[in-house]
Amino acid sequence: MKMTKLSTALLAGGFLIAGMSASAEEAASPVSVTGSFAITSDYLYRGISQTSGAPAIQGAMTVSHESGLYASVWGSSISFSSGLELDPSIGFAGKAGEVGYDVGVLLYGYPHSTQAEAGGPEYDFLEYYASVSYAGAKLGVAYAPDFFGETGESLYGFLDYGTTVGGVGLVAHVGLNVLDDQYYGATGLLGEDSYIDYKVGVNKTLQGVTFEVAYMGSDLDDALVPDGEGTFVGTVSKAF
Repeated sequence: MKMTKLSTALLAGGFLIAGMSASAEEAASPVSVTGSFAITSDYLYRGISQTSGAPAIQGAMTVSHESGLYASVWGSSISFSSGLELDPSIGFAGKAGEVGYDVGVLLYGYPHSTQAEAGGPEYDFLEYYASVSYAGAKLGVAYAPDFFGETGESLYGFLDYGTTVGGVGLVAHVGLNVLDDQYYGATGLLGEDSYIDYKVGVNKTLQGVTFEVAYMGSDLDDALVPDGEGTFVGTVSKAF
């Protein structure tokens, strides 16, 4: 039922976004509104499944000003807490010559978290991020003063690359997670307080709908963190 309510809200939001975007273009407004809707076979966050291998429904909306200032919100169904993750953010993006940049702050939100309501650790946490991009490559870093579940500081660095060959998109990602606490009690290749996540995939857009197949996962001990083992993920998305 939670997924049904979320999908209905996201679909309604998609139509609203489309109408708002058209109105903004007609008025030549300095503000633009964009959005997206997606269905994925598994929602992995930095190599760890948030849906226990089950499908997820996701959506996003971003309001941008021509100055580079933007505000965004992204949401997904999940298999824990109240069944919903909702992540608002605010940032500033632009270009210096051929180099793009993006800085901001993001709140990972878990509305009505059953863990917090029961007196357990708070799931919600803030993260500050920055990235630079050039010629299809993006290098970024993110820092959280108190990571998920009040587990202390975290630092995340990542490198993404995307290109198109023969009309087919190719994407690759690698990320390094450095954490205060031993993650899930498991150990990655670099030690007990860090692990690597990865993704390689292909995508194709047809009639405005993007289809992607990717292999994703982490180097964590599969026996201790089954949701972190490598898996194929299929995603269908539509941008507005």
